[in-house]
Amino acid sequence: MKKILSFFLFQFLIFNLQSSFGQAGEWTWISGDTLSGSLGVYGTQGIPSVNNHPPAEYENIEWKDKQGNFWVYSGWTGYHDLWKFNPTTLEWTWVKGNGIAGQAPVYGIQGVPALTNSPGSRISGIPTWVDTTGNLWLCGGTFMNDLWRYEIATNEWTWMRGATVNNPPGVHGVQGVPSPLNDPGGRVETCSAWTDSLNNLWLFGGNGFGDLGSNGLLNDLMKYEISTNEWTWMSGSAFTNAASSYGVKGVSNATNVPGGRWSHAKWKDLQGNFWILGSYDGVSKNDVWKFDTGINEWTWMNGSNFNNDPGVYQSNCVFDSINMPRSRFEHRSSVTDNCGRFWLFGGAIFNAGGFLNDLWVFDPATVKWNWVSGTNVVDQAGSYGTLGVSSPANMPSSRIGADAWWGIDNRFYMFGGSRAPWSNYLCDLWVFTPDSSCSGYCQPQMPVALFTAPHHICPGTCTDFTSVSLNAVTYEWSFPGATPNTSTDANPLNICYTTPGNYDVTLIVTNANGSDTLTIANYIIVYPYPAPQGITQSGDTLFANTGATSYQWYFNGNLISGATDYFYVAPSGGDYNVVATDGNGCEVEAVVFNVVANAEVVTGNNGIVVYPNPVSDKVKIQKLEVKSETALKIAVYNVIGERVLTVLPPLNENDEEIIDVSILQSGMYWIEIMSGEKTFRAKFIKE
Repeated sequence: MKKILSFFLFQFLIFNLQSSFGQAGEWTWISGDTLSGSLGVYGTQGIPSVNNHPPAEYENIEWKDKQGNFWVYSGWTGYHDLWKFNPTTLEWTWVKGNGIAGQAPVYGIQGVPALTNSPGSRISGIPTWVDTTGNLWLCGGTFMNDLWRYEIATNEWTWMRGATVNNPPGVHGVQGVPSPLNDPGGRVETCSAWTDSLNNLWLFGGNGFGDLGSNGLLNDLMKYEISTNEWTWMSGSAFTNAASSYGVKGVSNATNVPGGRWSHAKWKDLQGNFWILGSYDGVSKNDVWKFDTGINEWTWMNGSNFNNDPGVYQSNCVFDSINMPRSRFEHRSSVTDNCGRFWLFGGAIFNAGGFLNDLWVFDPATVKWNWVSGTNVVDQAGSYGTLGVSSPANMPSSRIGADAWWGIDNRFYMFGGSRAPWSNYLCDLWVFTPDSSCSGYCQPQMPVALFTAPHHICPGTCTDFTSVSLNAVTYEWSFPGATPNTSTDANPLNICYTTPGNYDVTLIVTNANGSDTLTIANYIIVYPYPAPQGITQSGDTLFANTGATSYQWYFNGNLISGATDYFYVAPSGGDYNVVATDGNGCEVEAVVFNVVANAEVVTGNNGIVVYPNPVSDKVKIQKLEVKSETALKIAVYNVIGERVLTVLPPLNENDEEIIDVSILQSGMYWIEIMSGEKTFRAKFIKE
């Protein structure tokens, strides 16, 4: 009996320590309403305002764009509005949608963007991605498997693939083999999605439909390749309700796999590995798993393989091997910070039937948890304090289904969700500033300006710039001598230079911590103008100006295959043009219209005529102005001026000479006749 009393006394002391825990940092309520069920403040579509905020929502779909802005879409209330929050200006912008709940999807044509397209209203834990070019993606929800892409620059949705009906079965195909026939089954309750370094989109688990068409818990891991528009089944089962195979903690094995489950948390470490935590499979879990894309294997890394584990809330502000969050689900507020560590807030505990407000940090390098804020007591009311004012007394209420982002300012942001009892939907936006004395603190990162571009170009052409800056939120470009000469885009396109010369480029990047400027002198090198080009015609033969590195002839606008010499024998009449390229790769074009082809002869300087042209063995020379009583000297020269043949023919009464040129190689030649003090020339082509 004494042992039992002592045990309960110990539990009582631990409970009071946990419920009165002082956080290692401070919360600030920065936007939105304190009341559940708020209808939101839309303002004017496309116009940001500190007064705007989305309606109260649970399980919003969320993204963070390449500029550090936070995006949300749809949720349990059934709206299909798209919102953007700028954490620098603290302004929400209503970007798209009509503010009306219960909207059906507008699919349009698969693969074709349109302003009228929309995924419509959808609910229940929807996976999202941001690709390497900054487009926003979502898949499924409401037991769907349709895949959508949103392009921020054009404000257009595109239905990329998947069914337009609810409850489609999965089509997994052959594991490891992509196919245009493959598709994940329709599903809900999974936010576990990642973008890899090759711009592929990955998806894990949820509640949905396997290949047999039955509904249940999924543990399939699928990869979508954007460039081919194909899914590949990578791991797990193609069927529902597969059991977990834990193996040895910390040891990778091809047979390891987390079982079928709802899956709400997701992280990616600095090495590109994917991580998940616990969730729900009829009970709640706190097991931590890592998937290595290099070897295509799962590893059980941390947490318990028992159900409804109470966790261990031992010490705060310390990464401790004993610390461990309790089992939970609906904990989609999970983000990776700029130091590569994983943050986690709240969720629901199945066995106690309540919601949490604890904030944790996990270090994947040491595989240890750090408890930094909140309690392990369910259904805490929270305390808002004053809007925009940080305080140690501030605390978000316990909640499920909240969105979270890691800011460029190295702070944890959280929006909305549902507080107890369920269906008390929220639209409050919070930021947690970690204490710099806490081991969970991530050193603020200054922006670093870096860029690249094709920077050796021809006059009159354009180039595209790509920022490879670090931690940048805003961009300010300067391009002296170009059109346009400034830009605020992250990756400016079509910057054009008309005049040869060398030009500087400047980029200034900023974030909440400061700015950085990079100027590269003489970065853009615009080559000199290429030599002017022209076309002359001699009978069937068209001649471009010599001296270019390469040539390409066109007939009536169409490329002539193999016509890459500076001359071309026109087989038929029409319009011809030639594009000549100089040693810098710069092109110049010349055009000749209405060429008359198929002439038998080519006239030189009206003094002689040579034919046939082209010639295979013997060329005939008709002497129009050459005096027959004078001694003649006939020479043949190649295109670089070398004399390759000399003939001293006898006088011919019919004023025609015949020369054997069969020994010459194929190409263009000049015939020169010297008669007294006059010289006569003409061109011919040797076949």
